[in-house]
Amino acid sequence: MIVIINGIFLMGYYKTYLLPAICSSSAFLLFLGYSVWLWIKKPKEITINAWLSDISGIFTLYFLVVAAMKTDNQWWYIFPVVCSVFILFITIINPKNDKTFIIY
Repeated sequence: MIVIINGIFLMGYYKTYLLPAICSSSAFLLFLGYSVWLWIKKPKEITINAWLSDISGIFTLYFLVVAAMKTDNQWWYIFPVVCSVFILFITIINPKNDKTFIIY
Protein backbone atom coordinates (compact mmCIF):
# COMPACT_ATOMS: atom_id res chain seq x y z
CA MET A 1 0.00 0.00 0.00
CA ILE A 2 2.83 2.40 0.81
CA VAL A 3 4.45 1.73 -2.59
CA ILE A 4 1.16 2.38 -4.40
CA ILE A 5 0.60 5.67 -2.56
CA ASN A 6 4.18 6.80 -3.21
CA GLY A 7 3.68 6.06 -6.90
CA ILE A 8 0.58 8.24 -6.93
CA PHE A 9 2.51 11.00 -5.15
CA LEU A 10 5.25 10.78 -7.76
CA MET A 11 2.64 11.38 -10.47
CA GLY A 12 1.99 14.79 -8.97
CA TYR A 13 5.67 15.53 -8.44
CA TYR A 14 6.95 14.60 -11.90
CA LYS A 15 3.86 15.90 -13.73
CA THR A 16 4.01 12.76 -15.85
CA TYR A 17 2.09 9.55 -15.43
CA LEU A 18 4.03 6.82 -17.21
CA LEU A 19 6.72 5.68 -14.75
CA PRO A 20 4.72 6.21 -11.52
CA ALA A 21 1.72 4.48 -13.09
CA ILE A 22 3.91 1.50 -14.02
CA CYS A 23 5.30 1.33 -10.45
CA SER A 24 1.87 1.64 -8.83
CA SER A 25 0.31 -0.87 -11.22
CA SER A 26 3.06 -3.43 -10.68
CA ALA A 27 2.75 -3.04 -6.89
CA PHE A 28 -1.01 -3.47 -7.17
CA LEU A 29 -0.56 -6.58 -9.33
CA LEU A 30 1.82 -8.02 -6.72
CA PHE A 31 -0.82 -7.32 -4.07
CA LEU A 32 -3.48 -9.08 -6.15
CA GLY A 33 -1.16 -12.01 -6.84
CA TYR A 34 -0.44 -12.39 -3.13
CA SER A 35 -4.17 -12.27 -2.35
CA VAL A 36 -4.93 -14.96 -4.92
CA TRP A 37 -2.07 -17.10 -3.62
CA LEU A 38 -3.39 -16.67 -0.09
CA TRP A 39 -6.88 -17.84 -1.07
CA ILE A 40 -5.70 -20.75 -3.22
CA LYS A 41 -2.85 -22.17 -1.12
CA LYS A 42 -4.33 -21.38 2.31
CA PRO A 43 -1.16 -21.49 4.42
CA LYS A 44 -1.34 -22.68 8.02
CA GLU A 45 -0.19 -19.33 9.40
CA ILE A 46 0.33 -15.77 8.25
CA THR A 47 2.92 -13.40 9.73
CA ILE A 48 2.03 -9.69 9.62
CA ASN A 49 4.03 -6.72 10.87
CA ALA A 50 1.43 -4.80 12.88
CA TRP A 51 3.42 -1.55 13.01
CA LEU A 52 3.92 -1.47 9.25
CA SER A 53 0.25 -2.24 8.72
CA ASP A 54 -0.77 0.70 10.92
CA ILE A 55 1.63 3.08 9.15
CA SER A 56 0.06 2.36 5.74
CA GLY A 57 -3.21 3.84 7.02
CA ILE A 58 -1.39 7.04 7.97
CA PHE A 59 0.10 7.22 4.45
CA THR A 60 -3.39 6.91 2.97
CA LEU A 61 -4.70 9.69 5.20
CA TYR A 62 -1.72 11.90 4.29
CA PHE A 63 -2.41 11.30 0.59
CA LEU A 64 -6.06 12.31 0.99
CA VAL A 65 -5.11 15.53 2.80
CA VAL A 66 -2.48 16.54 0.23
CA ALA A 67 -4.79 15.65 -2.68
CA ALA A 68 -7.55 17.79 -1.15
CA MET A 69 -5.17 20.76 -0.73
CA LYS A 70 -4.10 20.65 -4.41
CA THR A 71 -0.75 22.20 -3.53
CA ASP A 72 2.05 22.95 -6.00
CA ASN A 73 4.80 22.75 -3.39
CA GLN A 74 7.09 19.82 -4.21
CA TRP A 75 7.98 19.10 -0.57
CA TRP A 76 4.49 17.69 0.04
CA TYR A 77 5.36 14.98 -2.50
CA ILE A 78 8.95 14.33 -1.41
CA PHE A 79 8.15 13.89 2.30
CA PRO A 80 6.24 10.55 2.00
CA VAL A 81 8.95 9.03 -0.20
CA VAL A 82 11.65 9.93 2.35
CA CYS A 83 9.44 8.66 5.20
CA SER A 84 8.82 5.36 3.43
CA VAL A 85 12.58 4.76 3.17
CA PHE A 86 12.96 5.42 6.91
CA ILE A 87 10.01 3.12 7.64
CA LEU A 88 11.61 0.38 5.55
CA PHE A 89 14.86 0.62 7.52
CA ILE A 90 13.04 0.68 10.87
CA THR A 91 11.01 -2.38 9.88
CA ILE A 92 14.13 -4.27 8.82
CA ILE A 93 16.02 -3.38 12.00
CA ASN A 94 13.14 -3.93 14.45
CA PRO A 95 11.13 -7.04 13.50
CA LYS A 96 9.62 -7.38 17.00
CA ASN A 97 6.18 -6.23 15.90
CA ASP A 98 5.40 -9.37 13.93
CA LYS A 99 2.12 -11.11 14.72
CA THR A 100 1.38 -14.62 13.58
CA PHE A 101 -2.19 -15.59 12.79
CA ILE A 102 -3.05 -19.29 12.62
CA ILE A 103 -5.65 -20.23 10.02
CA TYR A 104 -7.92 -23.17 10.83
